[in-house]
Amino acid sequence: MEIKKVLVTIDGSDHAEKALDTAINLVKESKKSILGLFVKPHTVDSLRYGDTFSEHHDDIARKSFQSLREKCEKNNVSFSTEIRTGDVKTTIEKIANDDQMNIDMVVMGSRGRGSVKGALLGSVSKYVLDKSKVPVLIVK
Repeated sequence: MEIKKVLVTIDGSDHAEKALDTAINLVKESKKSILGLFVKPHTVDSLRYGDTFSEHHDDIARKSFQSLREKCEKNNVSFSTEIRTGDVKTTIEKIANDDQMNIDMVVMGSRGRGSVKGALLGSVSKYVLDKSKVPVLIVK
């Protein structure tokens, strides 16, 4: 199986940065591309705090995408970005498994910004690993 398009999940965490670096190393010097995905979660906080909560996530996405852009351009890697809103783990899984997105591999950090929630409700990376039809690389 040839890997042409890599989905990298972005959330502003150190693990996501390491995942991005790993994805770039996988695709640089080739005609492969990276899709950087940021998922704005639907939570009780988003209902309670509305725009303030959304602006916080917009700021994280903006900073994360700037890092992605700089690193990809430095390494001559083709990239695109996407922001979705919804349940983080199911949104990632749906995009990874969507035939129209043409994703060949998912690269994600082992821990993101929601580490406490992940411990209580189940790991996002484990969920994606279990549900994805394409290979998943989890970076520590």
